[in-house]
Amino acid sequence: MLLPTPGICRHRCEKAFVAMSTVDPRSVEEARQQIRALIGEIEQLSKTDAAEADFFLGLLERVIEAMGAVAGLVWLTGREGRVEPIAHLKMQATGLSDNPEVQSAHSGLVQALLGSPSGLLVPPQAALTSPDGKPSGSNPSNLLVIGAPIDRGESRQGLIEIFHQPNQPDVERGYLKFLQQVSAVAGGYLERRQIKTLDTQQSALEQVDRFSRALHESLNPIATAFVLANEARRIIGCDRVSVLVKKGRKLRLEAVSGQESIERRATAVRAIESLARVVAKARDPLWHPDAQRELPPQIEEELENYIDESHSTALAIIPLEKPRPTPIVKPGGVDAVAVAKAEAPPKEAPDPIGVLVVEWFASTTFEGGKRARVELVAEHGKVAIANAIEHTTMPLYVVTNLLSKSKVLTTARNLPKTVLALVAFVALCFALAFVKIDLRLEGKGTLEPVHRRDVFAEIEGIVEQLEPGLKHGSEVKEGELLAVLRNTDLEVAVTDVLGRKASTEEQLAATRRALLEDKGLSSDERNRMAGRAAQLRREIESLDTQLRLYAAKKKDLEVRSPIDGMIVTWQVRDRLLFRPVERGQVLMSVADKTGEWELEIHMPDDRLGHINRALADAQAEGRKLEVDYIVATDPGTRHYGTVEEIHEQAEVRGEQGNTVLVQITIDPSNHEKEELGAGATVTARVNCGPHAMGYVWLMDVMAFFQTQVFFRLW
Repeated sequence: MLLPTPGICRHRCEKAFVAMSTVDPRSVEEARQQIRALIGEIEQLSKTDAAEADFFLGLLERVIEAMGAVAGLVWLTGREGRVEPIAHLKMQATGLSDNPEVQSAHSGLVQALLGSPSGLLVPPQAALTSPDGKPSGSNPSNLLVIGAPIDRGESRQGLIEIFHQPNQPDVERGYLKFLQQVSAVAGGYLERRQIKTLDTQQSALEQVDRFSRALHESLNPIATAFVLANEARRIIGCDRVSVLVKKGRKLRLEAVSGQESIERRATAVRAIESLARVVAKARDPLWHPDAQRELPPQIEEELENYIDESHSTALAIIPLEKPRPTPIVKPGGVDAVAVAKAEAPPKEAPDPIGVLVVEWFASTTFEGGKRARVELVAEHGKVAIANAIEHTTMPLYVVTNLLSKSKVLTTARNLPKTVLALVAFVALCFALAFVKIDLRLEGKGTLEPVHRRDVFAEIEGIVEQLEPGLKHGSEVKEGELLAVLRNTDLEVAVTDVLGRKASTEEQLAATRRALLEDKGLSSDERNRMAGRAAQLRREIESLDTQLRLYAAKKKDLEVRSPIDGMIVTWQVRDRLLFRPVERGQVLMSVADKTGEWELEIHMPDDRLGHINRALADAQAEGRKLEVDYIVATDPGTRHYGTVEEIHEQAEVRGEQGNTVLVQITIDPSNHEKEELGAGATVTARVNCGPHAMGYVWLMDVMAFFQTQVFFRLW
């Protein structure tokens, strides 16, 4: 229902309020009919699905036009108990926004009106007092303030405040009575809206309850991910939900809503896994599009690749982290220790156990509660997936899972198979405990000649020349010239010394001529010149000494082989020719491949105890500790050697971690010439003697429990 033309409505309603103040029964009845019609129209508006702001703005427009008022405000009480304006109209005409004092006085007036039983009329510049006589508020404007509280049931929810020009007392009371009727309609609107909200919440709670029950039915991570993907799509109201679960150290796509299986080789699958991994590494949810956030280049690149594959217009990627423990409630109260552990920040941020990917293909915003629903689903999902992963990673899970299905194993049909499996299991346990086999500890290393030397640069310079034919595999003799360096500083120094020597010799020759030819020199002058000649001779001797030293230093520019052997440095010409070198720098290596050879094995330090005990036993028996090995150049042939020496100090070597060098003596005659390559990779096994088969097979597992479990318990 729509109002008549505003001017006509205002004129009629103003006449109605004036008529209510007369004693003419007919006029009074007509006025009541007009007011009822206006109230009915507002009540029809309250029954629509209009939002609170839209409804109260429409209510103000109708009330102000009907009453001929100057301005109006509607106040509502928020969740925290604060009273805030929900709608206002023409407030500029009231002058309340001029200064803070006026606004403070008006705030007190609003609180007083809210506390009134049914509404108040406050004349211009009038003050209100509380029951104890203290001032509670005042009307700082030059207008009549008409206030009617809005009640929803038994609780006070807000206030309708109207500013009007002063009028006759009977007319003003008519204004108040009319506004009280309007506030009753507004209260009905709030009550119906609350009921509708409660119904919606109840429906949502039931849906979430069904979702939670279905999500926690299974303790299998893949089954849980499948339920999460399909049920979350209904809860969120999106187009597609994908769930990735951590398997080992990588996130793997396990479920997509509406799909029974996943094609692992699909480009879209690889793209979503790559995107999820970079987002999970950042540990922050990704909402796209989000104009307020600038993405890192790694995430932005993967996001663009995935959008090109999926054509999503909006998506949310939520890393699912393992939930923190909940404090335990004991009979005497909450466990304080459990609370402290739950609230304490983790020593290091754990990696996400999964990722939830929510997509829309037609929407580009997260309005309408989408973000809240995604976060709700993510909270439930991370708990369910964490429980499933924790259950399936428990020790002996396979055994307990098998025992839970024992009824199938003990049926008449399967009983013989079960008995046979038990006998085989007992036999295996007996063999593991009592059958002994050799414990052979494996290590990686290289095949090296015993006689090998590194060729160092004895002086800094530039490699000016390499001997013709010098390359990897070239045969060289001890003292043979390998390379020639050039040191510009040395050449400059030699040239300077030669120049100074020539100048000094000329001065000495001139001094000697003067002593021999000039007869008129006095005794003092002759003594002085003789001393000068002796000084010049000493300078020449010093310069000669410097030249001899520089000559010896120039010999260091010649790089010669320290032993007879073969060049084993790869691409020696490309690495050295015309390149600057420092003093002490290794230029190349020479190895004598015709002599003895040995293995240098880098054995992990956790194996050293077994090897040392085996070596001690072998020495006590007067024998060598045996080693068998294979060379990468001929892996099909097994060779044998003996342990020669075990270094006392462990060193860190790359990915191998802490290792100890074990030198092994071998017989090179057992190898073909082509196999003996310096630095060839070798895999060796040291024979540490007979041990129980179970210990040999499960040694690493037992060491893990001894260091990580038993050591921490005792």
